[in-house]
Amino acid sequence: MTETADLSEPAGDLVVGALPDGPVARLLAEAAAHIPDQPDRVLALATEALALADGDALAQAFAHSYQGYAHYLRSDHDRALDLLTHALAAMEPLGDLAGRSWALDALTSVHVSLGHYDQALELAAENLRAARVLGDVEREAWVRATIGNTYVELGQPELAVEHGDAALRLFAGLGHGAGQARAHIVMGGALTDLGRADEAQAHLRAALRLARGQGVILTEARALSDLGRLAHLRGEGEAALAFHRDALRLRAAVGNRQSQATSLIAIGRTLVGMGQPDDARVVLEEALEVAREVGAEPRQAQAYAALADACQAAGDLGAAIGHLRAYHTLHERLLSAQARSRIQTAEVRAEADRAQREAEVARLRTEELGAANAELSATLEALRSAQRQLVQSEKLASLGRLSAGLAHEIQNPLNFVAGFADLNAELTDHLLDTLRQSRDGGDVPDIDEVEADLTAIADNTRRVRDHARRADSIVRSLMGHVRDVGGDHRPADLHELLDQAVATTLDLSAVTVERDYGDLGPVRVAPGSLQRVFVNLLDNARWAVERRAEAGGPPPVVRLETEAFEGGVEVRVVDNGVGIPVADCARVFEPFFTTRPPGSGTGLGLSLAYDIVTEGHGGTLAAYSREGEGATFVVTLPHGDDEA
Repeated sequence: MTETADLSEPAGDLVVGALPDGPVARLLAEAAAHIPDQPDRVLALATEALALADGDALAQAFAHSYQGYAHYLRSDHDRALDLLTHALAAMEPLGDLAGRSWALDALTSVHVSLGHYDQALELAAENLRAARVLGDVEREAWVRATIGNTYVELGQPELAVEHGDAALRLFAGLGHGAGQARAHIVMGGALTDLGRADEAQAHLRAALRLARGQGVILTEARALSDLGRLAHLRGEGEAALAFHRDALRLRAAVGNRQSQATSLIAIGRTLVGMGQPDDARVVLEEALEVAREVGAEPRQAQAYAALADACQAAGDLGAAIGHLRAYHTLHERLLSAQARSRIQTAEVRAEADRAQREAEVARLRTEELGAANAELSATLEALRSAQRQLVQSEKLASLGRLSAGLAHEIQNPLNFVAGFADLNAELTDHLLDTLRQSRDGGDVPDIDEVEADLTAIADNTRRVRDHARRADSIVRSLMGHVRDVGGDHRPADLHELLDQAVATTLDLSAVTVERDYGDLGPVRVAPGSLQRVFVNLLDNARWAVERRAEAGGPPPVVRLETEAFEGGVEVRVVDNGVGIPVADCARVFEPFFTTRPPGSGTGLGLSLAYDIVTEGHGGTLAAYSREGEGATFVVTLPHGDDEA
């Protein structure tokens, strides 16, 4: 077990949106603005809303769920369980799935705090189904983060990484800062347990930065606490104490008693590690008392275990044995809950898969309606077209940023051109002065001095030429965005296009190319444009694998995979290079965005490739990667009208 979640979900608008406008909705909307850092204010507003509900069952259910959430934030778990369970039961016959989903997530976190992991995962599975039925991506992201945190608590970091990574991708796609902070915390805790300290620290620092930017105090405290835990594991005692004390200060300000117990336990453990067991015992006794007050058995168990270590370090073996017995009694009870939760793991996955299958069945049934749904299908297609146009419009709306990026990229070589031209002018003036003085004095000019000036002028001129060519290259790359991204479409052999791209980019390198080609047949594409896509993807893969090999990594390998599916084909470019940070996978197709060092790339190649695939061919281009573990770029293309 590591740390219980500090729920920081600003999801109040979702619940309020289901109510008609009125005093109750306005009170709950105000309460939402104070989540999660002002639980007393949330409770007061929810209680006032309940008094005004006046027999409206739906409004009462929403008010009860806000009251329960506030009690959870105050670490009053028994009251939170009663209110949230009551709210869920009241919402069931009313059919409000969105409000029920929000209450489910809050109740899940209460059960995690109490160590009821089987109930938590069961509720999370139900909530995941609800999110997908609603088509609510943000809701699914929060549920994924909650599941990931549950697995961190259960000591199953691999599963925690799986769900934390999924949540991070979803939140990043939504541009949701508070959600990204939460997902980074899940990833940081799981990677710490996996012994991947540097990656964990990167996630936790990202969480801290985002939480402070969003003003979410409990999430900031959680990030500080986890950074303290990481510092403690690294043997950095003073740094760990500073992190934990900052976290405790924030948690005390909010009034979340359970998380205060967590910080006190962490401080006690750090003091033991620093050789101060007597000071540690005082802090840990306080932590145990707080954990008992709020009924948090996982924290009580941790406090007993830490006290046993402190007493042993202080030479008080009798007290150490007593605390150890208390720990084992609680630990056995918690292990039983964990065993039941591991059974639920398969069910959570099965429910997620079942939801996807149900969605696919619904899609097929819709298609079977045929002519009766023709008008609806046309409308949906129009909406999809409008969505694509909106995406393109948003890209055009970023022209100011693109122009700034272009100016920055071109300014560097232009600065060099201007600088070396100035040097040449100075050297030429000096050379002319030398020649004039020699002529006027009737002396022979200093040949070495003249030669040095001429050599410097020639060298500077070459540099001017090189930087001018770089500016020209940047402009040519940019011009690819204003040229036609399509071209004449005709049946073509994708494998032949891939092999030609390999010959262009990889044949003269030390990169091993592996192929796993499926049975595709000719596909209707614009061969010239599509080959530019393959060349860009392979050139990026080559750069990534060579950098990792230079740093002592495995031999560079790029693997090409193709596969046919109903209605189209898929091409995958897989490398074992340096990888891409998860948060950047959705940004690599933006103009001028690059993960390479300055001067190593313009950030235009992947952007142009994306336009060719999506706009020129009606396909998709996506990146999947984890930093340090290679990357996969997936191109999907429809067969086209003249399918072979």
